[in-house]
Amino acid sequence: MKLNILTWNVNFIHDNWLQRLDKINKTLEKKIKKFDLIALQEATLPFSDKLTEFYKFLKTDKNIKYFGDSLIFHEKNFLYNWIKTHFPRYKKHIITILEFFMDQLLFICSWIFSRYGEKLKKLYRDHTYLCFFIGLLCPIVFIGVWWFIGMVTIISNKINGIVSCKYFGRPFQYCKFNYNNRDCVFVNVHLTPFNKENKRIKEIEELLKFIKNTDVCILAGDFNSTQYDNVYKILKNNGYRSVVFEKKGKEIPTFPSWCPIKTLDYIWIKGENIKIKKVKHFGNKDATDHKGIAATIDIQ
Repeated sequence: MKLNILTWNVNFIHDNWLQRLDKINKTLEKKIKKFDLIALQEATLPFSDKLTEFYKFLKTDKNIKYFGDSLIFHEKNFLYNWIKTHFPRYKKHIITILEFFMDQLLFICSWIFSRYGEKLKKLYRDHTYLCFFIGLLCPIVFIGVWWFIGMVTIISNKINGIVSCKYFGRPFQYCKFNYNNRDCVFVNVHLTPFNKENKRIKEIEELLKFIKNTDVCILAGDFNSTQYDNVYKILKNNGYRSVVFEKKGKEIPTFPSWCPIKTLDYIWIKGENIKIKKVKHFGNKDATDHKGIAATIDIQ
């Protein structure tokens, strides 16, 4: 039986985000009805979890379930629990007010980064300490913005499962389900970025331990690792197959989207009797800095 899978890093609220968000919505609006499993990384998440306020494509199909998780969801849950414990009588009012003001902060961040994102990124690259100093002067905008970054996993109603979140240094969203009488797991992956390979190795090893006894494993997302890095080797050594490599005979660069020079994004599968039917890349700089991957597999 065929499964259609899509993964895409949508690049948070940096550079021209408001314009990019419109392109992201239009792209996914065309694709959502065709796919059974969708993994989005670097998704901008409203504090109130009202995802459809930003991702309007979610409203176009009633036959889906969607789940978002913040990069710092532990801190968010801790804050909610603290409010419920210390202010049980007023918890609903306090949480409502908190969510309102945090969502307003998100729109302020959206406005700033949409207009000055590229300049701020260049400032960070060329003058890190100066950028850090500016962050100290405006901590709510430049540090608080991390409250709103996370991932979104979308599954069609033909997948009888619920998405949960597991924390291995980074949050991973996963869904366990039965498909064609086989136990499957789908994982939305976003490993630690930048020059931190040791952290990525630890994260992927912990993840593989967590799902090791599952018949069919599907990992999709931004692994922040090329085919020459140890994360790639670990996955291959554990029996995982890159759908792009297997179908195309090589990895196709996915970053940056306007002139891809390296592969960071993958769909990996593990299990017997799984055929890869189609693989396609999509997206451009008008939407995000990563190419997305769409694939069809046949679980027999």
